[in-house]
Amino acid sequence: MISVNEIIIDTNLLFKRQYNLKKLLVDQGNPQNNFQVINIVGTNGKGSTSNYIYKNLNKKYQNYGLFISPAFLYHNERVQVNGKWIDDETLLKIIEDNKELFLKYELTFFEIWTYIAIIYFNLKKIEIAVIEAGIGGVKDSTNLFENQILVGLTSIGYDHTEILGESIDSIIENKVKIVKKDNPLFTIEKNLKYKKIIEQYCKNKIIYCSSVATETGYQKYNKGLAKAILNYLEIDFDLNTEAPLGRKTILRTNPSLIIDGCHNLDGVEELINSIENISEYKILFATSNHKNYQEMIDYIKQYNDQIYICEFDHFKTWSIENVKYENKVNDWKQWLTENKDSKILVCGSLYFIPLVYHWLQGE
Repeated sequence: MISVNEIIIDTNLLFKRQYNLKKLLVDQGNPQNNFQVINIVGTNGKGSTSNYIYKNLNKKYQNYGLFISPAFLYHNERVQVNGKWIDDETLLKIIEDNKELFLKYELTFFEIWTYIAIIYFNLKKIEIAVIEAGIGGVKDSTNLFENQILVGLTSIGYDHTEILGESIDSIIENKVKIVKKDNPLFTIEKNLKYKKIIEQYCKNKIIYCSSVATETGYQKYNKGLAKAILNYLEIDFDLNTEAPLGRKTILRTNPSLIIDGCHNLDGVEELINSIENISEYKILFATSNHKNYQEMIDYIKQYNDQIYICEFDHFKTWSIENVKYENKVNDWKQWLTENKDSKILVCGSLYFIPLVYHWLQGE
């Protein structure tokens, strides 16, 4: 498997903003439309909801796919068919065979992965795919899938405002305008507070989905949304379907050690409110450089003042020198070792949490 820390695509392509994938797909005969698509958009919960739906599609479909981002441990996770990740040999061959196209059409990093998924899904002759948006919806490369049958909208909050805009109106508009033709929009009951705005930008049928009472945090909404979508497809949802790694994952029980990629304020709020006796935990927090980290730290401090912050090895890491907070950790590995006998919650960036998971597993 190819670790997310391995660079397998020229990073110079990462920052290009030409959005030429549409032209490439047209020139290739629009291969993205050879299978049906469920688009999943939202601020938090996209990955979990996508996985919940995907893991139950085998009850109806013989060949089915999943496209998610970011990956947690391995790049291969981004593209899956029939419960299996794309294998190294096929992934590297697709990249090698299409490098000239990536450069010719000046694709962004996310567009490259979208195209890889499309190529692989066609190789595997899938019938249907769950497609998770990267950022937003209508401006995202996942909006290029025209053979859409429905859209799932998870929680709505402030994130990627530099692209989606500073207002909730703008964020919602970006997300729901991915709905095509007369397809239904499924969303969580928590979004009823945005009902007027959602209906302003989506004139299609909107279904507000009940949460699952046996779950806590975002998973009660995510499972409720997945269940409603699967029922629409005449598929029974297994409530015991596990959440992906890094979503309130319990790695140790005595004493408790939990990891969670709560990468924005809404995610932090749901996580902190879902953990019993949160004041008993020592919290290690790290985030990316473009996040509203002060708001997240301030929220956690309301419930627990044993919060420690650190940097991590990734180009998107924040600089804790710029953070007005006293409990700064220079070496998070050493901190985890020294506090191994305490209850610990490690949370924040989905780029940080996998590093912690790898290290704790001795990998």
